[in-house]
Amino acid sequence: MERIGYLPGEYSSTAAMQECKTPVLFIHGTDDRIVPVEMTYENYKECAAPKRLLIVPGAGHCQSCMTEQNRYEKELLQFWREFDQ
Repeated sequence: MERIGYLPGEYSSTAAMQECKTPVLFIHGTDDRIVPVEMTYENYKECAAPKRLLIVPGAGHCQSCMTEQNRYEKELLQFWREFDQ
């Protein structure tokens, strides 16, 4: 059994997003070679909670902040201002 209590193939992030009630800021780089950007689009589409989407052209995995630092920080601060209550 995995640490999170699920075996591989028993968990669906899109199904979880359909039940989500916590605001989500989705951030993804278009050049991510580890997690395809399409997965973020799918999760964003299924997310039932308030949500925002930031796609960073040219950013690899975990590189969005460094690729477009000003835009990243602006979107993050705006998200926190809107949803941090």
